[in-house]
Amino acid sequence: MFFVGLSLAASLIAFGVVTALRQRRTRERLRTEKFLPSDERAYLRGQVRRRIFTSVLVAIIGAMIGWSYLSGTEARATEIAERSRERPAAEPPNDDERNFVKGYGYFWLVVLVMLFLAVSCAIFDFWATRCYWMAQYRIIKSEHEAKLQRDLAVYRRTKENDRLPGLGPVKPDDETEETPPTT
Repeated sequence: MFFVGLSLAASLIAFGVVTALRQRRTRERLRTEKFLPSDERAYLRGQVRRRIFTSVLVAIIGAMIGWSYLSGTEARATEIAERSRERPAAEPPNDDERNFVKGYGYFWLVVLVMLFLAVSCAIFDFWATRCYWMAQYRIIKSEHEAKLQRDLAVYRRTKENDRLPGLGPVKPDDETEETPPTT
């Protein structure tokens, strides 16, 4: 169990550090990029903040779990649990054990609250990303729809001109018919 706990802690710390470094590179890219639309820049800035916060939380959770195993807290908690199973029900635990179990419970409560915050931040980041890209999709869709409507109008006009041969080709509005000079 000791090895599993330490490998979990190391994985969480590595994940948090690597994610934070990637987001730092994104932040640097945002500073150097001059021709980025303002809405995209604001979205990416918020995304970097959210993801750095989440990665720091994940790294702290990993460090807390690692500390718990390396300091011997987990071994002591296991020892107290085994002793409480072996002792008769009439014999209460001593004050030292009671205080340790209380502190141990608070420690894991803090870990769980931080885990809740990290998951909440990840869900919020997902939702913000979805909202931003759905807005971008709507813009692209409306532009595409406008192009299709324009192309359809041109196609219909061409078809009408083909059906009525006496009308001739359509002249653009900006050209004026020139009259020959009179002498």
